[in-house]
This record gives sequence, C-alpha cells and structure tokens, in this order.
Amino acid sequence: MQQTPSLLAARSGAARYAAFAIATSIALVLAGCGNNDDSQSADEASPNADAATADADGFVNADTIRERVIGNTVTGTMSPDSAYTEFYAPDGTIRGPSYQARWTIKDDQMCFDYDEALQIDCYRVKIDGRSLEWHRQGEVQGKGTLVEGNPNNF
Repeated sequence: MQQTPSLLAARSGAARYAAFAIATSIALVLAGCGNNDDSQSADEASPNADAATADADGFVNADTIRERVIGNTVTGTMSPDSAYTEFYAPDGTIRGPSYQARWTIKDDQMCFDYDEALQIDCYRVKIDGRSLEWHRQGEVQGKGTLVEGNPNNF
C-alpha cells in the first residue's frame, strides 16, 4: 500500500509528539529524584494544609482563624437553614449586607456579638481548604465557604 505524503507527515508528526510527551514525562519524573527536601512551599501545600494546625478533633487554633478567616468573607448557612454572607474585618467588625456586628477570638474560638442577640456566641472552627464549619457544644451549627477579601464591598 502506497502512503500519500500527507499521511506520512501526519504519522511523523504523531511520532514526534509521542516522543516529546514521553521525554517530558521522563524529565518530570527525574526532576523529583534525589530531592531530600520534604518541605513544601505554600503553593505546593495540599488543600488540607490546615490539618497541620488543627487539634486531634480537627479544630483550628486562634492563629489559623486569624490567618484564614479574618480579612475574608464567609458565605454559608447556620442551623436551621439561615443563609449568611459576612466579611470579617481586621478591626473586629463583621459586615453583612444590611448590618454590622463585632467578632473576637477567645480560647481558639471565634466569637460573635450581634446587637440584637442576648449573648455573645462562640464557635470552634474547622477549616478544610475553602470549606469551614462552625461548632458549638459538640455539634455543627453552620457551614460556609471562605471567599478571599471583601468581594461584596460590605
């Protein structure tokens, strides 16, 4: 069977591509060989990097709350099914769509002081990547997603 020039060119192009892909794969594998440095940069850290700062039950400490939550927005729901979106400003202010409140951190818990509430509510916090859970008295009271910054301009 006689092959046309375009078929030969296609086959040789496919062969070159396959050779390039194999060479690239080998180079990537070899690039990791001999590296005894087990540390990871922040970009290489897994989405579960917060687990390193969490206690045995998965709750993060005050420093991690400050680092991950403060200066950012959380959008989610609290039990029973009340939606919220709040920006936690570094000055201790909580800003929502039509209200402001105050936050503090006490004993590795994030505490919330809403004017209409009779008491300040404090929650232990679990963070996994961008997912966040608020826990009180051993139960999940709310869930949310961390959003960088204040995209709603609260």
